[in-house]
Amino acid sequence: MKFAKQLEQDLVPEWKAKYLNYKVGKKHVKAVSKAIQRAANTPHSINRPPTTQPAANDDAFGPASPHRPSAAQPIPVAQSCENDRLTGGGSSDLQYGSFALTPPALPTDENQFELPGPALRDRSASSTTGPSAGRRWSRHMRNLTGGAAWDSPAAPTPPSGAAPSATPPPHPLQRLFSTPSIRMHNSRSQVDISMQSLDLVRERQQEFFGFLDGELEKVEKFYRSKEDQAGKRLEVLREQLHEMRNRRIQEMADARNRRGTNKADTEDDDGRGAGEGLLGDGPRWMHPLKSKVFSNPGPNTKAFLKMAPTPVMAAANYASNNNNPGASTSASDAHRDFIRRPENTAIPYRTAKHKLKLALQEFYRSLELLKSYALLNRTAFRKLNKKYDKAVRARPPYRYLNDRVNKAYFVTSDVLDGYIQTVEDLYARYFEKNNRKVAVGKLRSLAGRRGDNSSSAFRSGVLIGTGLVFALQGLAFAVRLLYSDDAETRSRTSYLLQLYGGYFLMLYLFALFCVDCRFWRRSKINYPFIFELDPRHHLDWKQLAEFPSFFTFVLGLIMWLNFSQYGSEEFYIYYPVVLIAISAAVIFLPAPIFRSRSRSWFAYSHWRLLLAGFYPVEFRDFFLGDMYCSLTYATCNIELFFCLYANAWENPSQCNSTNSRLLGFFAALPPIWRFLQCLRRYRDTRNVFPHLVNGGKYTMSIVAAVTLSLYRISPSPATLGAFIAFSTINAIYCSIWDLFMDFSLLQPRSPYPFLRPITALKSNLIYYVIMVIDPILRFSWIGLAIFTHSKQHSTIVSFAIGALEVTRRGAWALVRVENEHCANVGAYKASRDVPLPYVFEEVEDASPICLEEEDGSGTGLGKVDTGRSFSRILAHAHTQDFEKKKRVQDDLVREEDEDEAEGSDIGEGSGGISEDEGVKLP
Repeated sequence: MKFAKQLEQDLVPEWKAKYLNYKVGKKHVKAVSKAIQRAANTPHSINRPPTTQPAANDDAFGPASPHRPSAAQPIPVAQSCENDRLTGGGSSDLQYGSFALTPPALPTDENQFELPGPALRDRSASSTTGPSAGRRWSRHMRNLTGGAAWDSPAAPTPPSGAAPSATPPPHPLQRLFSTPSIRMHNSRSQVDISMQSLDLVRERQQEFFGFLDGELEKVEKFYRSKEDQAGKRLEVLREQLHEMRNRRIQEMADARNRRGTNKADTEDDDGRGAGEGLLGDGPRWMHPLKSKVFSNPGPNTKAFLKMAPTPVMAAANYASNNNNPGASTSASDAHRDFIRRPENTAIPYRTAKHKLKLALQEFYRSLELLKSYALLNRTAFRKLNKKYDKAVRARPPYRYLNDRVNKAYFVTSDVLDGYIQTVEDLYARYFEKNNRKVAVGKLRSLAGRRGDNSSSAFRSGVLIGTGLVFALQGLAFAVRLLYSDDAETRSRTSYLLQLYGGYFLMLYLFALFCVDCRFWRRSKINYPFIFELDPRHHLDWKQLAEFPSFFTFVLGLIMWLNFSQYGSEEFYIYYPVVLIAISAAVIFLPAPIFRSRSRSWFAYSHWRLLLAGFYPVEFRDFFLGDMYCSLTYATCNIELFFCLYANAWENPSQCNSTNSRLLGFFAALPPIWRFLQCLRRYRDTRNVFPHLVNGGKYTMSIVAAVTLSLYRISPSPATLGAFIAFSTINAIYCSIWDLFMDFSLLQPRSPYPFLRPITALKSNLIYYVIMVIDPILRFSWIGLAIFTHSKQHSTIVSFAIGALEVTRRGAWALVRVENEHCANVGAYKASRDVPLPYVFEEVEDASPICLEEEDGSGTGLGKVDTGRSFSRILAHAHTQDFEKKKRVQDDLVREEDEDEAEGSDIGEGSGGISEDEGVKLP
């Protein structure tokens, strides 16, 4: 694999602008090579003064040259005469190939220095080059390149076919169609030609080394800043771990004191564990049950009791890894109260341990990314230096690499290696019972490469193909039943098709999301980081596609069984129940099979969406809410499903949109979720823009859904006019928001028209296509206002509009996630800051880790700056749609409940992280 492709594959996408621009460097090397080739191929013999036809014993090196051609060698007279014409011989002023009289030559200085003509390639000559010709060739090339790159025994020698005799004349057509740069005037001296070529070579070399100097300074500055941030973060993490240990020891001491003062427990004191007093009073048979709920001490807790006090070291000493377990606490920390902090006593040990474990894992991953950044840049500098040496044949090689790059800070610094070793030691001490080998293995598994997923693609293809065959055959049976003579069969079939249609649209949107993941991965868009997925367990797009493929197979099979009227006649209407039951069983299956972590993450995300407004808004929360805003056809089927089966399919028309107001509520439910999320974002940030303005957009979506329901229940010109008016406002509102805020397009000073300065997709055509189809599909509701004369037409049109809206949402998701990635690229944000459990007054003011990444842009987007342009305010509004840095205080009660539901002390039982690798809790 070429290094350019390897660099593109292995670099950190968010830091792409801070890497050595290898492609531009190759262009500079190519420019230097072309300049040298042009200088080497400059025709110096055209300025030779006109003479008569040379004798057989005369040549360019003089009569004493040992390399002159033999006297017996035939010299074509026609060629020499034509050569005389080309070099100015003859008395005629009309030269060969000209159409006008040649102007007279300008007077030249007779004493002007003139270099001897070089030995040029003469394929027709039978003689070979000798030592004299080789010396002249080397001296000529030294004159062209300044002598720096060619003063060596390995300097290039003239080709074996080069002859010291006069060059053969060019073909007449070559003279006629030659470029102006070759047809130089006879008055221009040989020195002028050589000096111009030499200046061009020197200019290209200066441009190349100037480019290297600028790139080296860029890499140095970025590496130093990231290393400094890593040192501050490590200092904070060590204090947090120290605090966790001391609080846990104090909890154990308090438990022993309570056990000693409790007379009921003193009788059973012998043979009981050190932390059994934490279980409280009660019968003995309740202790195993309470141990699954309350914090029971595990191996790590017992190891804390044997651990020496942790020394608090300065950040500058972390790299040396001078961890002395027997050292006492430093004098600077003697006055600190690590035991009693009333404001933080509510933080349980398991919650703190879970947070700090994730924080160390993410911090270790960021250190690995920074290390790979330094190694890749050093390799890129070496590759460019090697290409340059090859182009100019420099001796000795790698001069720039040895003089500048190898002495740079990002190459010579060993601070980062010290940080990595320190994190491994901390993880082993606090979470792996001092087993460093296990700790290193688990930490390094975070950056593992993805394996081969061809088997997943094969399974998906088989499932989709089989499911589509069953579904198409089932649709054929359904169409035949729609024209049945039995009216009840026709009615039931039409409602069954509506239920299956809503299910299909959900699978269709899921499939479009998998396609988007494929485009994101191809364009190096770090979507697992944006969605805050676990880097060890997130699914590739081929693996993710197994879910919609499997459910497509289930849908097709159920439709075929249903409309083929398999089974009893009474069971005909209950196949949708079987479909929903199978889907729910697969999603909520507690067994660790069929991507259990991903299924748990999916279910928990829906729980957060259902309780929108109570949870802080993360990226997955608002993204999933926007997905459901395009699935109103499916959400309306919720009311239709329960209404049909609650009434035992008696009079199904009472459940449709013309009779049910509840169906209108379910159509407005997704915008209600998003509106509540906007209110939560306003509560957390107190920013009117963009949160309340965005809430106004979803308010218009709610009003549009309500007016549509009113029009369907009470058709009249007034309700139709209200529906058209509010739907038009909503479509315009949403289209403007999509283009300017969600996509950040139409920026005035972008390199490409109507786009933004930073783009990530491979082709710009995708942006222009989505810019056109997104506003158009926002007005697809017009079909509902047109086809109102027939209920059957209205049902078909509703499904078609729902399918178009899902298609638009798939295109929206592609650019929305890409825009968020570009915001991370602009802020160089490649790792997240996991919230820490304890808050220290000393640390709050002294450890603002990576302030430029706090709001995603480094420009303080939390508050609107009046000095900034209005276009930039709109372009960066999307960075505030979700919370990037979780608030610890808001999550304490929720996380305590979630930790208790896990059933055991996280990581305590096995001394590892295998028990908390399920749902990634915020």
